[in-house]
Amino acid sequence: MKRIIMLIAALFTALALTVPIFVLFPGPASAHAMENGYMDVQIESNKVYVELLLDFHDLTGIVPMPVDMLSSPSVEELQQALDAKTEAVFDYVASGVKIYRDEVPVMPELIGTSIERVGEMGLARFQLVYSGDGDSTRIHYDVFIKDVNKSHSNIAQISGPQGDQEFIFTITNQELVVGERNWLRQAWQFIVLGAEHIFTGYDHILFVLCLLPAAKRLSSVVEVVTAFTVGHSITLGLATFGLVQLPGRWVESAIAASIVFVAAQNLFNKDPKHRTIVTLLFGLVHGFGFAGILQEMELSRESLLSSLLFFNAGVELGQIIILCAIFPLLALLRRYPTYYPSVVSVSSVGVIAIGLFWFVQRILVI
Repeated sequence: MKRIIMLIAALFTALALTVPIFVLFPGPASAHAMENGYMDVQIESNKVYVELLLDFHDLTGIVPMPVDMLSSPSVEELQQALDAKTEAVFDYVASGVKIYRDEVPVMPELIGTSIERVGEMGLARFQLVYSGDGDSTRIHYDVFIKDVNKSHSNIAQISGPQGDQEFIFTITNQELVVGERNWLRQAWQFIVLGAEHIFTGYDHILFVLCLLPAAKRLSSVVEVVTAFTVGHSITLGLATFGLVQLPGRWVESAIAASIVFVAAQNLFNKDPKHRTIVTLLFGLVHGFGFAGILQEMELSRESLLSSLLFFNAGVELGQIIILCAIFPLLALLRRYPTYYPSVVSVSSVGVIAIGLFWFVQRILVI
């Protein structure tokens, strides 16, 4: 049994000591870096305009670029590298974004390219036009999915004579006939998007895990997690509908500060009072972080509410999965008071260090 306890202790300690790997190695300052592509599609009677936003680093996995990504090149350097390889990159993009008008393939023309930054990430924007008549439009998307990253997805906003619609292209959903709406599929896509957002949001995961040591009973876990859910659901809705907007620097830095605060409570105050209220307040902050991806999608008013609800459901599903995996281990470890305080203390110190690092990094870089 002692070996099992030591193994659990090692797991929790490893959590505190290995998470910095995700931060210390080259990557964006925000824990919510763009992991998707974005596409805006405007359909007219004889043309289809496509604006495509892709991760520049992923492009280097397809076409070798005359630039060192590890040296954090400037926007000008990235643009020069893209200009030098425009033909090869365009050929790849054209083969990955195919448009069919009345089932006849239409070849694209490159109108222009540009580079922008999100944190330390370089993003390449492509403006394409597909000239061709047709009453129906079919889109096939295969950029990065088979040759760079099978988990890559592209969040598309489509508008035209048949109205506005959203679609998330993934390895399992690579084609869309514009105008055909499968509400069940769309709901599932946004549930998966919400779950992925919590699984890849290391700061949210750390915050949720920091709530567990002070919760001695399952009812206490339910109470604080419900407070967090209520808090982030409120601001997620307000931010998504554009009713409240805060600078990203403030939001991301405040999220890092919330992790430091709760971890410090676990270290210095084993039985903190008003934990539920504190969690609710910090949940309001985290909601603005969750809202970023939905705001970037620029969803239509018709589907905004349903997309928000399903995305939030995915976030909650992700939280439940994480809690179901961790809480039983914590409950078992709590039965052995000789080891439990040491595990909580060591883990809290590690989490505080991570939170402070994120805080300083986001204040200086975002």
